[in-house]
Amino acid sequence: MRSFTRSRVAVPLAIAGALAMASAPVLAQDASTPADPFGPAEKADLTIAIPFPDIVMYGRYYIADEEGYFEDEGLTVDVVTADSTVAAVASGSADIGVESAGAALLAANEGLPVRVIGSHSCRQSFNFAVQPDVTSAADLAGKDIVLAGTAGDPAQFEREKVLAEAGWDVSDVGANVVYPGPDSATWRQFFLAGNVALMPFYEDDRLALEEYGASFPISEVKAWPNDSYIASTDWLAQNPNTAGRFLRAVMRATQFLQAPALGELPVNKDRVIEIYQANEVDTAAQEANPGVYSLQAYNYCPNLYYGQEAFDTTVANQQLDVDVTFEDAADLGPLLAAQGSLGLANDPPADIAWPGN
Repeated sequence: MRSFTRSRVAVPLAIAGALAMASAPVLAQDASTPADPFGPAEKADLTIAIPFPDIVMYGRYYIADEEGYFEDEGLTVDVVTADSTVAAVASGSADIGVESAGAALLAANEGLPVRVIGSHSCRQSFNFAVQPDVTSAADLAGKDIVLAGTAGDPAQFEREKVLAEAGWDVSDVGANVVYPGPDSATWRQFFLAGNVALMPFYEDDRLALEEYGASFPISEVKAWPNDSYIASTDWLAQNPNTAGRFLRAVMRATQFLQAPALGELPVNKDRVIEIYQANEVDTAAQEANPGVYSLQAYNYCPNLYYGQEAFDTTVANQQLDVDVTFEDAADLGPLLAAQGSLGLANDPPADIAWPGN
């Protein structure tokens, strides 16, 4: 695994634990504010495993750090990349992981001791780029296309579904599906070299694709589960306050990123860009985009929603053959407590207005 360490805020364990015990709750307590449901964090130094490093994965951790949300919870966070976040969590080398919604359920179905504890991203953006000479699905015959980074990724089924519904059914045109690697930066390299004719892309890919002359036939956002937070059953049993405090800090970072609300111009854009730049993030795409979704926050739910509906949608859309039930795949105690402390309900995401819809 490759480690990303925030040395600027690294706090020795003993100090962090003292902060957790001495700090006042995040929310000012008055007659209208729920009492803080969490005791001190059982574990102050957390390792979070993510599948690949990019701003979508890192961004809210930067914000939670710089805006003091982790400090408020008595936590310090070290982010690492892992070939398998499920393995990292199950083995104890990471405390919490980010895993695709389908893969998280498959892991639980296989009997691995991991549970979904909330959503990392509760919507999915489906953006596709094609080579300039491709004007229909038929033009993909005999050409290599990307639908997922690795073979067996359940997200491939969802992308095929969206393509077919938009008139770009690639299942019977003779295209060759290839798997260049887990992140869109790798897919983009293959695309810009002319090696693949179609790829899914994200907003931080757009500038390079536009400069290249790619076409963008499909751009949609669906209120479908995307990535989930996972933790091991043993770790959750030993660290319920830590889990809830981490989730609450991420909720606050999400609210900061989306303020005042999705679909409106982000009032904290300048501060977010400042935070990203301080962490050596290339913010050219965010700065060049004047739109309401310039910070790429549309995939997130401020309550980190997860529930039966999310479980059912993932199983159906990704055609998962699983016996595991929602009750056995998820442990939402810390999530529900964190939501309640912020006055949030565990409501599923609403559809949002989208430029490509």
